[in-house]
Amino acid sequence: MKTSLLSSTLLWVLLQIPFVGEASGMPYSELLPFQAVENEKVLRGKILDKASQEPIPGASILVKGTSIGVVTDVMGVFEMSIPQDAETLIVSFIGYLQVEIPIENQSIFTIQLEEDTQNLEEFVVVGYGTARVRDLTGAVTRVGEEGFNKGVNVSPDQLIQGKVAGVDIINNSGSPGGEVTFRIRGASSVRSGNQPLFVVDGVPLDGRNTKPAASAGELGSTEGSNPLNFINPNDIATIDILKDASATAIYGSRGANGVVLITTKKGQSGEPRVSLDLQSGVSVIARRPKIMDGNTFREALAHRELSQYDGGANVNAFDEIMQPALTKIVNFSVSGGGKSNDYRLSLGYHDQEGIVRNSGIKKYTANYAATYKLLPEERLKLDVNIIASNNTERGAPITENSNVNGSLIGNAIEWNPTTPFRNSQGDFVQRLYQEGGRNVTGLPTNPLALLEYYNDQSNITNILGSLAASYRIVDGLDYRVSIGVNHAKGNRTVDTSGLLFLNTITDLGLALVNTSQLNSSTLTHTLNYEKQFSKVKVSALAGYEFQDYKSYVNNITARGFSMFEIQGTDILQNPNRDNVQVSSYRDPTNQIQSFFSRLNLNFSDRLLITTTMRADGSTKFGENNKYGYFPSFAGAWVLSEEQFLRNSKNIGMLKLRVGWGRTGNQEFPAGASQDRYAFGLQSLALANVANPNLRWETTETYNVGVDFTFFNHRLAGSIEYFDKSTKDLLFQLPTIQPAPAATYWTNLPATIRNNGVEIMLNALVKETTDFTWEMGANATFLRNIFENYTGAPVLTGQINGNGLGGGSNSQQLINGQPLFTFKMLEFLGFDESGAALYSDEQMIVGNPNPNFLLGVNSNLVYKKFSLNFSLNGVFGHQVYNNTANALITAANFGLGRNTSSEIGLGNESLSNANVVSTRFLESADYLRLQNMSIAYNVGAIKNAFNNVRVSLTGQNLFLITNYSGFDPEVNTNRGVGGVPSFGIEYIPYPAARTFLLGINASF
Repeated sequence: MKTSLLSSTLLWVLLQIPFVGEASGMPYSELLPFQAVENEKVLRGKILDKASQEPIPGASILVKGTSIGVVTDVMGVFEMSIPQDAETLIVSFIGYLQVEIPIENQSIFTIQLEEDTQNLEEFVVVGYGTARVRDLTGAVTRVGEEGFNKGVNVSPDQLIQGKVAGVDIINNSGSPGGEVTFRIRGASSVRSGNQPLFVVDGVPLDGRNTKPAASAGELGSTEGSNPLNFINPNDIATIDILKDASATAIYGSRGANGVVLITTKKGQSGEPRVSLDLQSGVSVIARRPKIMDGNTFREALAHRELSQYDGGANVNAFDEIMQPALTKIVNFSVSGGGKSNDYRLSLGYHDQEGIVRNSGIKKYTANYAATYKLLPEERLKLDVNIIASNNTERGAPITENSNVNGSLIGNAIEWNPTTPFRNSQGDFVQRLYQEGGRNVTGLPTNPLALLEYYNDQSNITNILGSLAASYRIVDGLDYRVSIGVNHAKGNRTVDTSGLLFLNTITDLGLALVNTSQLNSSTLTHTLNYEKQFSKVKVSALAGYEFQDYKSYVNNITARGFSMFEIQGTDILQNPNRDNVQVSSYRDPTNQIQSFFSRLNLNFSDRLLITTTMRADGSTKFGENNKYGYFPSFAGAWVLSEEQFLRNSKNIGMLKLRVGWGRTGNQEFPAGASQDRYAFGLQSLALANVANPNLRWETTETYNVGVDFTFFNHRLAGSIEYFDKSTKDLLFQLPTIQPAPAATYWTNLPATIRNNGVEIMLNALVKETTDFTWEMGANATFLRNIFENYTGAPVLTGQINGNGLGGGSNSQQLINGQPLFTFKMLEFLGFDESGAALYSDEQMIVGNPNPNFLLGVNSNLVYKKFSLNFSLNGVFGHQVYNNTANALITAANFGLGRNTSSEIGLGNESLSNANVVSTRFLESADYLRLQNMSIAYNVGAIKNAFNNVRVSLTGQNLFLITNYSGFDPEVNTNRGVGGVPSFGIEYIPYPAARTFLLGINASF
């Protein structure tokens, strides 16, 4: 298909392949010697993709009315002997429109096939099977390889950002491989997870992060990484998003937040096809904070009569800690197969430096997929899929909850730009700067010293494999059994040298060695039945599934080393035993046993009905609620099949869908319903009190949608309304005294409601022989509200920084308001003396949940040139700029630290307290040119390479926003007591702007 051809890449080996075609300067007769027998004649030719002009290997050429036929070779070339009286050739290939070519007196052919855009996405992946698009009754959206975002993408979720209505994907930071917030139709939980369930080649993932968490001591807790990093985006064929309960109820207790089905590429029958993709790029910081340079800072010191802080130099901290970051990507694959088997093997290498020095990710991936067809009539089929990866990550000293000391980005913002980083002896300036008669105090941690004395290394190995056997018992009845396993292990070492000036680090040092391991297995049995009864087509599914998840972590922390020339993690035996702490944790039993079924009825392609039921039993829930039941019902009426519309020239398909369903959420700690104990030093204490009545958190969803294609499929799209309500919210509370000092899990009597409208449109704007222009757009209108809650206030969104520690919260769960509503003092400006004025009490002032999402993409093809771009926008929400609240303040400038020119050259009182207020609450609306790519199909290079394609891609090319911070697309973890936050920026890893050059081909 065209999608697979465009993704094929250049093989970097010295193989000589004769170029076939006009560019070789040789006629087909010289390239393909062939002798015809009497009463026969010889035909020669080449099959090309009409849009890309690339050859199509494996295309079928058949003489109409006979069994005489051949397939094209790897160069798209064919040669065949046919009867003299043959009149017509039938040419076909999967994913392309079949054509009939008159033979007449021709003997040499160049045949161009057009992509079958109607049937290309005819089948999508749904739970435990596939379905025709026209038969869908639920809200399912597919993004194929050709629609993926181009550029440097470490994880699969980045491929579809801005591509699907109702899906909000946020890169929490700019760190390579950093965490991502992925929400489908809004947030639905306050303690359990809001991330969707990810299923890779039929195997549901654990969802937890294998990279061990770590603390950098006084600097705070370090940022996490994306648990999907182990998947090579280049290996992904399609991503299907199941959004409504009628589609996700088949996944029961794990489907409340939507389901994302990732399908990797498979082999295709035919001669071996080899591809290689080479990409190289450079990234730079996209936005810098608006702080003073040395000259402006010196002017501000004079204005404020603070010249004692003038260090006499002019330095730029961001120039010192940032770098132009290089990226190198190599992907190699070979695929092919015969009549009874096909295979694909790929290897990937991704080496990406971070724009912050000494940070980055390097990963090696391998993927193997094969299908074997056995027994007469191919009644038995075996599918094998294996994904293996090894990631090494270098972390920067950037944390999520640093306080007065800040972390690397905060130190760079605060650094006095008139103070050099090193003294005249070449040593780092720390504590106090005394040189040339100057005595500069109030210095933050030296950012260059922090980079030098901090080392964070992670090594993560992940293996995901599945083996499935399908047996056709009788025509229409298939039995399938599959086993999926996932093993992931992460090791992490963090060293902070005692040479760094930081209260609990200086002359002591800090070393951490942390390990985490996740193991999961899934056993699935399904029975599928399909039968056509007159005008009714019946499709039924029944299944059983058992899932087992295990997690284990251990941590070693040590401080008080006698020397710092050797990293502490290499000499853990060196500190005093009292300065070494060891801890470990293993999950309680975490298993799910499930029974599920689905029935599809198709009445003459006009009326479609789908019902599903899943019963899940989980060890996480109380003895009185072990099983949860998750039904769904959906129906569709295909109006375009009715007589009054069937003959319409402008309506290709018009379908009305309605659906209802109930799903669950159990993404909270195992053992939550049981008594659990925690071991301390020679001690054992109750940590969690049992609750045998703990119930499932359930989400009920109503969905109404219209799907359509108009004007001979030149315009296609859908419009949907959804309404989902989540009840029995899982929540952890402290026990009521005089009970033991522990916690217990319960169900809050409250409801989270999300409703909205989704619109998706795709249009073929222009199509000529040489030019094609396609446009796509999606829009989502969202509303989120927290209802029926009468309990005590639930606080979250802690704000950190100088003067802000200890209970400075910015968000609450408030009845009748959106989740994580901002509640704080209102900033009223300054009085005549420059003192800040605030409201007398806290007020509800903002909403971090966007109410409008927008995505726009376009693809233009002119002859061998192509241009595509993607924009995404998020509107109607606020972000709290904790970075500015903590660092860019008058109080900081009074200590000789950098800030904005508005403060330094203004008249705000330097004695103003640091207060959480609307002064730092900003609109976070933005529109971003996410990526733009221009490519040229070179074609074949004589006697060397085939299908060469060169591309240049830019990412994050421009951003339109009024937000003053690093980036409005941010979500620093500022949760309190396990209650998450949303929409807070706190000195994050900055976002990058990237330019990537790629070259690929296949043969």
